[in-house]
Amino acid sequence: MDRRSRTFFVATQAAGLGADTSHRGGKPGFVAVTDHGRLTWPEYRGNSMYMTLGNIELDPRCGLLFLDWEHGHTLQLTGRARVDWNPDRAATVPGAQRVVDFEVQRVVQVSAAIPQRWFIARFPRDPRERAHRTERPVPG
Repeated sequence: MDRRSRTFFVATQAAGLGADTSHRGGKPGFVAVTDHGRLTWPEYRGNSMYMTLGNIELDPRCGLLFLDWEHGHTLQLTGRARVDWNPDRAATVPGAQRVVDFEVQRVVQVSAAIPQRWFIARFPRDPRERAHRTERPVPG
């Protein structure tokens, strides 16, 4: 996983209630590798539906998908998550309302899996970040 990651998708499910896939995002490095085979990410204010967090509470098995938008690679992780509802721990990350710990059980990495390429650039006249599509040929 690239520590510059700004986003990933998390898939969860609960028996009899269905599945859910949600986006998580933050500044580069918001997903921390805390130990061999363990990740942690902050949970920020969302739509207050708690689909992902509720599903994790009912069934900790979940999958994460990281996309390398610039090179087209994917990193798929499956494992078990646990939501830490302790506000003191969440307070250690600015803006976080809680923290999720994830134990990696399986890793699948695919090179050049997606044909579209995107990158984030900063412009001298505009300090805000903008996404730009690039037209790079896809090998293969």
